[in-house]
Amino acid sequence: MHFLVSVPINENLASFIGKKGSEDGLVFFNRKLGDNTIVAIMPANKEDRVYYNMAESMLICTQIVISTETVDKSLGEAVVAASLAGKHIIITDDNDVSGIVGGLLEDFEVAPMDALLDRITGRNEVHEGRLRIDVDKSFPVKGIGTVALGIVTNGVVKVHDTLYSGDGKQATVKSIQSQDIDVAEAGYGTRVGLALKGIEHNDLGKGDLLLAEPYRRTRAARISLRISPASKEAIEPQGRYMFVSNLSRAFCKMEEVGADSARVAFEKPLSVLSGDRFLLIRDASPRIFASGTVTECII
Repeated sequence: MHFLVSVPINENLASFIGKKGSEDGLVFFNRKLGDNTIVAIMPANKEDRVYYNMAESMLICTQIVISTETVDKSLGEAVVAASLAGKHIIITDDNDVSGIVGGLLEDFEVAPMDALLDRITGRNEVHEGRLRIDVDKSFPVKGIGTVALGIVTNGVVKVHDTLYSGDGKQATVKSIQSQDIDVAEAGYGTRVGLALKGIEHNDLGKGDLLLAEPYRRTRAARISLRISPASKEAIEPQGRYMFVSNLSRAFCKMEEVGADSARVAFEKPLSVLSGDRFLLIRDASPRIFASGTVTECII
């Protein structure tokens, strides 16, 4: 099985989980453990972008592992963000942080380092449904053509599958690599490299989706909303925030704001689907302060 975990802070913890691999906003750490593969994802520390990348890592993964080695503002920001992400949370036992997590975290456990890998792989990761690949990047390779790197977040991708991009273009999967090994198919949680026919590398970018059926990027959406109790700020009508959903992000303007819902307009088209979870980022602390679900995409 493949396990995707977010490590929002502490590169030493991520390095304990896996060997450092590619880095581009997000840093990937990979470990083969028997029949299991763990991919830990953490934000590259690039000033304010760290909050965008933290949100991306938490949303794309199914578990969040938070280091308590250092008790500081970064820990507080990670705890608030994790409380909104809707994922299972594992906290290391380096320090007692019950005073910080109390009233914020619900689905969490505390684990010593020597039990951490077993805790991660001890959860059953079942994701059924139509094929979905969240794209991290795309580039041309001489003699191969377009290669898209991404994560299978639903279903199973197979060689010769037909996939669709957000602008309606159709691509055929020529080959698949995972962990630098050619494979015939790849399921949930697998970080893949896809050689694609019928699509150019500049047709795909970070945050785009490859699906088994046609879809369109959306310029607006109706959303449910939940604001963290750690936040002192209400959602402002016409307020401008960063909207992050998996690897997609854009500034958005709040419209028709209700008690627990809103209509948002994106500053650029996003590859999001109805049912996708998101996090909102603002300038004040805590930076990641609200979450919700896309209830309707407005093309």
